[in-house]
Amino acid sequence: MALPPPFSRLYSAYIYQPPVSALISSYKYHGKLVYGKVLSLKLAATLETAYGDNHWPHLLVPVPLHAKRIRQRGFNQALEIARWLSAELDLPFSYQVVNRSKDTAQQAGLSAAARRKNIRGAFRIAKPEQVSGKRLAIVEDVVTTSITVTELARVLMKAGASEIHVWSLARTCL
Repeated sequence: MALPPPFSRLYSAYIYQPPVSALISSYKYHGKLVYGKVLSLKLAATLETAYGDNHWPHLLVPVPLHAKRIRQRGFNQALEIARWLSAELDLPFSYQVVNRSKDTAQQAGLSAAARRKNIRGAFRIAKPEQVSGKRLAIVEDVVTTSITVTELARVLMKAGASEIHVWSLARTCL
């Protein structure tokens, strides 16, 4: 039997299917930042409805990319989403809480087992004082198998986070 994930909530604005999947791909791989911003604003509206006035995270934590991947792509798509959400929702974010210490292969196209092996040990807490006792929201572009956000949530919980939420532009329908 599978264990429950180390996060308590998962919110996405969209199901990952056309035309949203094409917009996210253009944002992520072709630098069409305006698509990411528009999708992020929809996610912010979804979150405002879901949370109302209750139990917002203390800090937004974008899924980090390895420095090599940032050089290739030119930006971290999750970091940009976190910036837009932070501004729209008036919540703090930090890209320095955790880093990607392992240069992993891209998760897209890998099986679930290969994804788990690929991502294991990829994240390191850099600022534990920003994690301990805090409710955090991991920010990601797309959640497919949830293996990446599960690994990051596991690392954050081990560092003392009180609760983890996951926010993404889209998720696959399993």
